[in-house]
Amino acid sequence: MTTLLRCVRASPVLAALIALVATACLYDPGQRCGPAMKYEEASNTCVCDNAIPAAGGCQPCAPDEVVVNGTCGCAAGMSKNAANVCIAVSGLGDACDTTSSPCNSAMYSYCATRGSPTVGTCTRTCGTNNDCDSAYTCATWETQPYCRTFENFGAMCSSSSDCQDGDAKFCDTFVSHRCAVQGCSLTKNDCPRGTMCCDFSGYGLGTLCAGACL
Repeated sequence: MTTLLRCVRASPVLAALIALVATACLYDPGQRCGPAMKYEEASNTCVCDNAIPAAGGCQPCAPDEVVVNGTCGCAAGMSKNAANVCIAVSGLGDACDTTSSPCNSAMYSYCATRGSPTVGTCTRTCGTNNDCDSAYTCATWETQPYCRTFENFGAMCSSSSDCQDGDAKFCDTFVSHRCAVQGCSLTKNDCPRGTMCCDFSGYGLGTLCAGACL
């Protein structure tokens, strides 16, 4: 029997939120999810399972890859080798301190500090996203731009309480049930790569990093 998914018609703001990560269609109990999909009870939807939205369904990532900022790529701390396989990168993401524990890797020699309490991780400086591994965003809004991650961005959630341990603290409970970055700056555009800062204050959401601003 042909698999059928009954998609939600979204308002403009919900359409932009969809572009964050998820393929969100209402699950029909009488039908099964399509290939590279799984059923999420919290959102009552079929979502891509380590895959990215594609025409008619989901395109699975390679076995060594994960979904990163809406595309397939290596997880944080990993990079493709000569055989095009993701492997752990020595020095990338190591804990560091700008005074007592500097970074020892020649390639990832920059100790980036942020958060409260302050946490330092080894990475490298950049000019654009092309200078960073796929799981990282070039933080061009910083005084010294560097490659950084956005922890738990795109993680599944049922409420914003599920998103408090990372950088993406807002749960899109309208469509995707994924953690998103809220409170971004419209001037700095301090968002994960592949997204932009959008003003949804007219919907009571403030600013959000989304795939498109409508």
